[in-house]
Amino acid sequence: MKKLPLNLQTDINGYLIYTFPYSILNTFAEYKDYLIENYLQCFGFINDSNCITFEYADGVGYNNMFYDSGPLDITFNSYKVGLQLDIKQYIISAIDNNNYVVIFIDEYYLKSRPAYQKFHCLHEIMIWGYDAKKFYYSAFDRKLLISAFPQNQIDDAYRFGYDMNIPAATNWINGKSIILIKPKLIQNPYTFSVKRFIENLKMYLTGDFSASYNSFVISTEKCYIGLYNTNLIRYCVDNPSETIYTLYPAIHAWYESKRNLLGKIRYCYEKINYENNKLILDYESNVKTQSDAIRLSFLKYTESGKLNRDTISLLLNNLFISESNIVNAIHDELSGFVR
Repeated sequence: MKKLPLNLQTDINGYLIYTFPYSILNTFAEYKDYLIENYLQCFGFINDSNCITFEYADGVGYNNMFYDSGPLDITFNSYKVGLQLDIKQYIISAIDNNNYVVIFIDEYYLKSRPAYQKFHCLHEIMIWGYDAKKFYYSAFDRKLLISAFPQNQIDDAYRFGYDMNIPAATNWINGKSIILIKPKLIQNPYTFSVKRFIENLKMYLTGDFSASYNSFVISTEKCYIGLYNTNLIRYCVDNPSETIYTLYPAIHAWYESKRNLLGKIRYCYEKINYENNKLILDYESNVKTQSDAIRLSFLKYTESGKLNRDTISLLLNNLFISESNIVNAIHDELSGFVR
């Protein structure tokens, strides 16, 4: 029997490719400053399935476009390799070696999943513990949860998952059907730097299509970086022939990026012991709260099919202008403390 420590979080839940690694890092206090400084450069683009998606150029995920595992060691196994393994024993051995195991399975075969014996659903879960009979795992059912299932169900769940159709935008799953994630041995504690954070804010503001983005095939006109990621949603709303803006998880991930930036800004002000929080309150009311209202409009749209494009477009435009002005002011104010 072994259970690895795990502190689930609510900061980044839009996409599990970031949620699980982020939760692992969030478990250990020594990674707090790393998380504050990273997961800031959020960009949006239109993927191969004609849907919008949002990624982090500076975040650790197991489908990163710019692969950098940061403070984690990440090992991938393809379906071709996985099908040759004794999956149950492989997972137990991986956990014994302090690896968190992300695995893609058909949830039809797992007793604790909503799809059990009802419908086939290819999805990833993260297994972080076991006892004599069960595997303990985390998954997402509108929110992150912890549950367990009988060990003897994992073989069918994994093997039949291989037979399911994988959409073009997620064809990477074939090469990463089992993912081992382990925090690296810390040599030197990561310490938050106000100077680095200010530099990151500048990158966020400029939204430059830098060389790192060119390493992945994204056309300039379809990539909206940093501050400008809001304009991707507005583009979709302003083009009625486009159906790509209907994907709610992308809207949720976009909102999370604004909410999380607020927390990072607040943390930086605390580090310099600055009492004036006017700009923080401005960001909270004019960016975080407004982006949440937009998110809720899209959530309602998924249920009702009704969306006032003109109103949403205006709100997005106003939000972009507000965020530009406020973050510029925050950048200038913080810069005055490090000169």
